[in-house]
Amino acid sequence: GDLKEFWHFGQEVIDGDPIKSQYPDNVFTKETPEFHEVGLKAYKSLETTGKHMLRAIAIFLGLDESFFDGKIHNGNSILRPIHYPPITNEPKSAVRAGQHEDINLITLLIGASADGLEVLNKDNEWVAVTALPDRIVVNVGDMLQRLTNDRLKSTTHRVVNPPREKWGTSRFSIPFFLHPRSDMRLDCLENCIEKNQTPNYSPISAGEFLDQRLKEIGLKK
Repeated sequence: GDLKEFWHFGQEVIDGDPIKSQYPDNVFTKETPEFHEVGLKAYKSLETTGKHMLRAIAIFLGLDESFFDGKIHNGNSILRPIHYPPITNEPKSAVRAGQHEDINLITLLIGASADGLEVLNKDNEWVAVTALPDRIVVNVGDMLQRLTNDRLKSTTHRVVNPPREKWGTSRFSIPFFLHPRSDMRLDCLENCIEKNQTPNYSPISAGEFLDQRLKEIGLKK
C-alpha cells in the first residue's frame, strides 16, 4: 500500500451554478481556521493557473483557445495536501506512492518538501523530478489522454521511499488535480484522429469515466 495521508479541498461554488448539488461541502477545521482560508486561496490560484495551461494546450491541439474554459468552470477539481510520514519500520513492498496515472485532465504540482517523485519516460526509464519553489510541474492525466486519442499521454509516476538515512523525515506535497465538469464529453477529438483511423476510446462523459475509474481502484462501489 501507499505510505501517506492527505486532506481534500473541493470546489466552492459561489455563483448559483446548480452543479453545486453534486459536490459535498468542504470540511472546516475550527482548530486551524487559517488552514481552510489558505487552502481555498491556493485552490483558486491553481485553478486559474490550470485554466491558462489548458488554453495553451488547446492552441497546441489546434482548438479555440477557450475550448476548455466552460468545461472546467466549477469543475470537480481537488487540492490535496499530502503528508508522507516518517518511515519507522522496514516498509517491505510498500512505497510512498506506487506507480500510477492520474484520472483528471492535468495535475499541477507545486514544490514538495523532499525528493522522491519520479516519472516514467518514453524509454521506460524512471527519472527523478524536483518541483522547485518557483516552478510548477504539470502531469497529463487520463482524461486528456483519452480526449486527445493518445496524442498527449498520461504521465506515469510514483513517489519512492527515501534512502534509509532519511527515513525519519516527512515529505509534504500539494498536488492540484484539475477535473472538468461531469458533463464534459471525453470523446476523442476529431483533429486527433488520423484519416481512416478508428478512435482508441469509446465515447464517455467525464463523470462516467471518473465513476468507472473510482470503482476500478476500489474507492467507490
